[in-house]
Amino acid sequence: MMLAHQTQQIAGVDYGRPEYDNERATQVSEAASLPSFIDDAERFAKALDMLSVTQKPTSEQRTDVFALVEKYHQYAASKAQALRKKRKSASTTGLRRLDDSSSQDSMDLDDTDNQPTTHELASELERWEQETQIWDMLRRLLPLRYSSRNTLRPVRREVSRFQSTSELWREFLQSDPTAQERKAILECLQTSADGSRTDIDDLVRDYQKQAERGDIIAHGWLHTRSAIKMQKNVNSWTGPLDPTSADAGQLVDINGSNPLVTQLDPDVATRQGRKLEPQDEYFERAIWLGCYELLRRGRSLNEIRDWCIERTEVWRAVSMSAMPLSKGQETGQPCTDPLSTLLWRRTCFALARQGGTDDYERAVYGILSGDITSVEKVCQGWDDFVFAHYNALLRAQFDGYLMKRTSSESTATIHQSFPSFNALQFHGDASSAGERLMSSLESNPKTSAEAKTPLKALQAAILSNNLAQYMHDLGAALGKRANQKAPSHLIPEFDGATVSANDPKFFMMNDYEGLRVATHVHLLVSHLDSLQGEGYMDSDRGRAQDNIVSTYVSILRLANLVDLMPLYCSKLQEERGFFTLSRNITRVEKEDERIILLKNMAKLGMNIAKFVVYQPRSILDQNPLPSHGIPAFGAFTVLLNSPPTLKYGRPLKPDFFGDDPEALDPIDEALIQSLEWFLLVEGLWEELFEAGTAVYKRFLKGFNLHAARSLSERVRCANIFRTKTDLTIPDDTDVSWFEDIRSGTPTISLLGNDLSVEQVAAARNFFEMECLVRALDSMETIASSEAMAQDPTEELGRDFWGLVGKEIRCVKSFIGPILNNWLLESIQDDEDFTYLRDAYLPETIIGYVSVLHFAGTSLSRDNLLECMELASIIARKDADVAAVLMKAGRMKEIVEGFANCSKALAISGNEKKALGGSSKKMREMGWTRELWSVKR
Repeated sequence: MMLAHQTQQIAGVDYGRPEYDNERATQVSEAASLPSFIDDAERFAKALDMLSVTQKPTSEQRTDVFALVEKYHQYAASKAQALRKKRKSASTTGLRRLDDSSSQDSMDLDDTDNQPTTHELASELERWEQETQIWDMLRRLLPLRYSSRNTLRPVRREVSRFQSTSELWREFLQSDPTAQERKAILECLQTSADGSRTDIDDLVRDYQKQAERGDIIAHGWLHTRSAIKMQKNVNSWTGPLDPTSADAGQLVDINGSNPLVTQLDPDVATRQGRKLEPQDEYFERAIWLGCYELLRRGRSLNEIRDWCIERTEVWRAVSMSAMPLSKGQETGQPCTDPLSTLLWRRTCFALARQGGTDDYERAVYGILSGDITSVEKVCQGWDDFVFAHYNALLRAQFDGYLMKRTSSESTATIHQSFPSFNALQFHGDASSAGERLMSSLESNPKTSAEAKTPLKALQAAILSNNLAQYMHDLGAALGKRANQKAPSHLIPEFDGATVSANDPKFFMMNDYEGLRVATHVHLLVSHLDSLQGEGYMDSDRGRAQDNIVSTYVSILRLANLVDLMPLYCSKLQEERGFFTLSRNITRVEKEDERIILLKNMAKLGMNIAKFVVYQPRSILDQNPLPSHGIPAFGAFTVLLNSPPTLKYGRPLKPDFFGDDPEALDPIDEALIQSLEWFLLVEGLWEELFEAGTAVYKRFLKGFNLHAARSLSERVRCANIFRTKTDLTIPDDTDVSWFEDIRSGTPTISLLGNDLSVEQVAAARNFFEMECLVRALDSMETIASSEAMAQDPTEELGRDFWGLVGKEIRCVKSFIGPILNNWLLESIQDDEDFTYLRDAYLPETIIGYVSVLHFAGTSLSRDNLLECMELASIIARKDADVAAVLMKAGRMKEIVEGFANCSKALAISGNEKKALGGSSKKMREMGWTRELWSVKR
């Protein structure tokens, strides 16, 4: 399914416009053709399709959406996990290769040349981890935002019995939707950190190494203890040393520059203002870094305790045990009373702001107390900053809840004597706190670059519950990008949009994986909105958001995933869906592929008849011909300016259609294809001929004969009758079949296939214009044959003249409808028909006289007799063509043409190539060539 490296337009087929330069189009085409993207797109579409098939009650549809989000999350998580294993394997292989490089031939390494680099693997892994995080956020938050609020339990206003902090915590979460969201966000950030960050033991290994204690990770400050013990032994000191004593002054660290602590209790460094040995400071930093990571990753209290016990630092686990806010179901929480929890939080805040010897120690207490400043000092990225703020908000919110649930007398002293950080006041209005936080991260120098990446911007929109605005802005940005070089109707630009086309927060049009994520997020959330009676389908906001889906459909086209396009187009407003699909199926030329597409559309509930009718109309409306037009008379010519000759009469112009193009103009090709789709759908008789007539008019008014000829070949009137009525028409070059149908003449081929008068009338103008095009096509062939006949170097045999005779018979057949009220009878009056009669009839009829002259002198004199018959037809009182010839001022030319034919008939000898003649027919009409023979 790999695409060839070819230039294609991601903005779809907005016909004739160079949406993208070759380099960018090729990049997009190559990107969309990657097997990984194709597999991802197919899997996501298959899952989405299951959501689209059946109609269910609202509650079940909502449940299905939640299940689909869960499925997408599992898929992304599995991709991320596979990439982690692959990167680990690649790293191991790389190290082994370095070890063995001295003994291996360089040729042995050639098989690794096509493997992705470590950097590429890391980049891909990071992208999938972020996508996993997006689906994790949605699977946690959407059920909270779109489920019934009646499930929330009312808050108890009086405490009838003692309730522990853990009980009040559960009540708090059950009663407050904002708290539920903040807890869900914290769990998502914790889960993401736990899965994507370096293993904690590996993370602290460097500090452990600098602690110079080998593999010993327990037993505290070994170097400081040894130094104190040594000084005591040397100086014969006994008992604890007073840090203010003269003896303590002799106790300094190994560098001799800092006073060493005199005791080994946990807070001694803070209390005494003294230092540990440098190695123990590294050990201490390793321990606090580990504790921070345990809290940041949402590890359970049991895991925290086990980690600390392994290092004989269980007191640290105790200090974190009151409320670590672990992810998942919290078990084993101590049954502390609310007052103790309030006091504990404030104690932690004091340690975060004023205590500790290391930033990670202060950050640990900052997390536990709900502080922001102390935690931000160790934050490494956007996720860490978001975690710090949401942790602070949730803890401050619960602190306020405990204050309300505890007697005022008990809390007054705590509130007045022990300060705490109130993140609720810091962030202000809760309804917009998330949005303000995300904006601040965009302006924060530490997080600005990351916050402005598309995936992080999407995460920010999810967290701040601002997805609708983000999707609108993304759609508007895509519209601006698609219209930078030329107007795009497929991905339109919206005048009121204030976003910048170059804003890095929004996915680029060649970010196929990112747009896959954005498209599915948008579709799922929009579906949930619609179930609640919300949404923006008929507004500019909705139309801007639809740009996302339209762009993704174009990417599917580039990936040759055509069968997936109807699924996504069905999610758009009906007309926008039809438009997007029609502009992206121009490469679908095989009938079986088109049938599959129509079946898929029908399964998705799309009105295929309406779609087929829509296609040509929308293309014509979008691409009108210039209003000034071309003057009818003189714009089209089939004749050379050379004087007539006795042998050939007035010479025809060879190749008067013009040089054959390598391919039709995209608009012309799309119009013809749009008519071909009619043949695959039952009915639509009047609609097909109405559209076909409009397309023929466009081609003929623009004197676009190549396109008109292609239309006459690919959507032939006889084939329409065969396909839609099962009529048998053996030879469509004999146009009498149409007259038989129109007049109701019974023939074997027409029996049992009666058509109404209205149906035949609907087809007439289409048929008449086809006859003109096919007549001109044969005339052009004859003109080229005439030129060859005049070339003395050409050796022309019987086969050549046989083909000429065939083309002459075709011209004679197709000229019949042209001479008989051509475009005068129509269902509705149409000024364009008058224009076409003026533009084509005079030149075509005069050209036909030249054809008969050439045929009469080259094949059979009977053709000259038919020229005389033509004169009588034009001269009839009820003839309509004479008026057009007079109007065009061409009557003199045709009379001269008849005179030339008469002269040729009078002096011509016995013909030898009786091909294409009809002597019997001419005799039946009263014409005989002997009348014109000149006796010598």
